[in-house]
Amino acid sequence: IPDSFNCLIIGGPKERFSNYALFQIDQFLMRGNSLALFLDRFQEEEGQNPQGARIVLLETGLEKLLEHYGIRIKNAYVMDENCFKQRMPAQLGGGERSIYFAPLIKSEQINNAPAFMKPIKGLVVYKISPLELDTKRIEEAGVTATRLFSSSERSWEMTGRINLNPLMIRSPESADAFKSQPLAYILEGEFTSYFEGKDIPEKPR
Repeated sequence: IPDSFNCLIIGGPKERFSNYALFQIDQFLMRGNSLALFLDRFQEEEGQNPQGARIVLLETGLEKLLEHYGIRIKNAYVMDENCFKQRMPAQLGGGERSIYFAPLIKSEQINNAPAFMKPIKGLVVYKISPLELDTKRIEEAGVTATRLFSSSERSWEMTGRINLNPLMIRSPESADAFKSQPLAYILEGEFTSYFEGKDIPEKPR
């Protein structure tokens, strides 16, 4: 990673990073630079399944770096009753269909305090997973965690066997299943290296 970069953006990686690549990313952050990650927790596998593509867990290696820094991507998708509405054609009966896995993020769920968030008044996110902070690790490291946006109070987690067929998704019957889910954070401070005390990975030949 060139020294002239001060921010590295990794968007939607689908392949596993080598330990050497993870070391380069980790050290880039250790030099005081910024790292922006847009990660998927699942991926679709094409196969013979008559119900469509199979959805499986995606492991890139970046997840273990994030956990070390104090944040975890949960093995779930966020569903939200406040979501994008698909207009149905007349031949299918017309009307609207709720796409629960495309939450609509309204202004009240967006933190506009950070300067780069001020212009953002609303979002639609798609196939997004909830985040979980390791508050103990973050406090011990002296890192500050700021939530950037979250789902509505009418959202829930889909876990286990993932099925994104809109016709098969139903809102939970129990009110206890609903709660706002954090979807994006910014962590700021001095991080410790994931590779501290470990052997430096060799560069692949």
